[in-house]
Amino acid sequence: MPPPPEALHVQPILRLLLGEPVSAAEFSAVDWDLCARLGQQNAVLIRLAERLAAVGVRPPARFADVVEGERARGRAALDVLRHVRRTGARHRVEWLLPKATQRFPDLGDDLDLLVRARTVDVDRVLLEGLPVIRQPRTLAHRLAGTTVYTVLQGGIALDIHHGRVGNAGEHTRYPTHLVESGRLTTVGGTEVFTPSPEDQLVLQGLEKVAGRRAFHLSDVVHTVGTLRAEGLDWDYVIKTARAHGGEAGLCCYLSYVDDIHRRVVGRPLLPPEVQRTLRIDGWGRVDFRDGAFRFPAFRVSGRLYARQLVANVRSGRWRSAGRLCLLPFVAAAALARRAVRLRSRR
Repeated sequence: MPPPPEALHVQPILRLLLGEPVSAAEFSAVDWDLCARLGQQNAVLIRLAERLAAVGVRPPARFADVVEGERARGRAALDVLRHVRRTGARHRVEWLLPKATQRFPDLGDDLDLLVRARTVDVDRVLLEGLPVIRQPRTLAHRLAGTTVYTVLQGGIALDIHHGRVGNAGEHTRYPTHLVESGRLTTVGGTEVFTPSPEDQLVLQGLEKVAGRRAFHLSDVVHTVGTLRAEGLDWDYVIKTARAHGGEAGLCCYLSYVDDIHRRVVGRPLLPPEVQRTLRIDGWGRVDFRDGAFRFPAFRVSGRLYARQLVANVRSGRWRSAGRLCLLPFVAAAALARRAVRLRSRR
């Protein structure tokens, strides 16, 4: 069977975003509505428009209108960051942006903040004067230590993570390290705290495949850019991932990104010495379909879950192990809610 149209479109889009040679002729017969939809779903639309302009491609007006809508969302998100920067400094609240700089100037589905405090009380002072609506906390949110807000001006979804990382909120020491070692980065003229490139890579290993079914173009673009840059401290990356039970997730995620890079660009991405150190084989195939890069989620998540649980037990991290044991119940509750919604629609 021929590949679906989106799989054909994603090849030149990804090569363009990675800075590979792409001719304007390759976009002469694209479906611009599909390109806009893929760009939005994968948080790369603004960067795609900028790269298209650089190679002399002029999309139709309807594509440009969608891009401008994303730019407006980005400006609204920057307003939120400026507000949080001021209130955080005023009330001495320690916080960090774990993901936003990976996508900028695109935004994605939401804006994530990581605060050191594990209580939601800190949200009140951090969001002081910002009109927001607090969304109901699901069991998954409570387990992960996350509270979700909608900012009324601009409709930005704001996720605040309270001193925890991971689907079960099982990582607590690592978030403290991230906040304490955060570095100032300028995003759209606003100074914010972000993790180092090495810590961002470790975070992707912890979060991008375990308990998920897919990851996005923006993730691949950021990871490839990080791995291509000189001076990455691989010893720190591997040591930190091992210390926090994320080595298997990092191996899995990097194996997929390396495979995508080989197929799209025609050469491996990971240095040979890293490939020898990390176990990047045997994780199954990743393919772009239904708007994202998808992999054998059930098998991968089960394998990662078992490894992380065993690692926590062997290291005596009983609280983390206990939270991981709750994940199957959270997944069952989510499936039940989904079934109820589908039944009500019918």
